[in-house]
Order: sequence, then structure tokens, then C-alpha cells
Amino acid sequence: MELKTLFAIPVVKIRVPETEALKQQFLPEMLRRYEAQSYERPALWETDRVHTSFGKASRDQVIDPLPEAYAKLVRQFVNSERANLSIWHNVYWTRGEYQERHHHIPYHFSFIHFMAFDKAEHRPPIFYDPSRMIKAYCSHDGIPPAYWSESAVIDVEEGDALVFPSYLEHHVPPGKYTKPRVTVSINVAMPQGGPPEPRPRSGA
Repeated sequence: MELKTLFAIPVVKIRVPETEALKQQFLPEMLRRYEAQSYERPALWETDRVHTSFGKASRDQVIDPLPEAYAKLVRQFVNSERANLSIWHNVYWTRGEYQERHHHIPYHFSFIHFMAFDKAEHRPPIFYDPSRMIKAYCSHDGIPPAYWSESAVIDVEEGDALVFPSYLEHHVPPGKYTKPRVTVSINVAMPQGGPPEPRPRSGA
């Protein structure tokens, strides 16, 4: 007997070697803004505990312009120089911050870089199968749960980045931590129509 998995969702885990340099450059200001509670909750978000620069103007972003380390990361997966990028940071620390289940549509690719992450106490995001509604209808106690799993967690460490299609729903569980859990997120929207552009030579 051989089990085959069809229509797998591509999620890539990749190391960002410049993490320590990025951390030294940006983390102090991110934590200063956390302590100052500099950001209000983004419109339409359901969470009542969050610290994120999502949706803020570039002048209110800690990371602006895009560092070369992130540009190089994006170039490994996106072969268009005309792609539209959005970048923001998130801090989960002492106030039980969390984010509800959500997706990043209408973007095409999304990145999560774990800039500050301690596996001993921090929780990774939980991803959800887009076909979970159908699975819920077809599941049965007499069938092994592995056939009907609706969510998954990818083991990550500080310095890792996850790259996934923006339609993939996920959420960040709540937690009060002694150390800050800090992520940098990037959304990428590809240009519509026309033939694909050649991949840039740099960063290949």
C-alpha cells in the first residue's frame, strides 16, 4: 500500500542569513513602539489585542525602504521586477496579542520572517486547509484523522522565513511571553496579464 498526497499546497521554509543584522538594526525601534503603543488596530481586524504596523503609511513603518536582505529573499520566488510589495512588522509580547484566522488575498505570495522567536515559549502560526469545509463533511470517527486534518503547524526557529500562497489561511494564537515574538511580513502582488518576465540575474 502506498499513500499519495494530491494537490499539495506549496509552503517553503528558508533561512534568512542576515537575520542578526536585521534584528540589530530594526528590533530596538520596534520594541520602543510596542512600549509606546504606537499603532491602532487595523480596520476590519477582529482581534482586540494586537501590535502591528500593517496598513500604515511608509513614514510610520520601521522598515522602509525594503532592505536588500528582503529584496534578495523575494527575488528567489518572484520573477517580476514590477511586483507590488507591502511590508510590515508584528510584535507579540506581554499583552496576550494574537491574530484571528485570515488570508492575504488579493496578494499572490506572502512571507513571514521570524526576526525574534524563542522556540521554548513562542508559538508558530497555525495554517488551515482551504478544503477543510469539505473534509468536515466527509470525516468520520472510523477513518484515521490523518486523512482529514484541517490544520497544520510548521516548526520554525529564529531566522526562518515561511513563504506561502496568500490564499492560505492562518492565525497566530494568543500568548503572554517573557521575550518579544517579532515577525516581519511581506505581501507580493504580481502584475496581471502579458507573458512572464525573465528572472533577474541578481539574487538567483
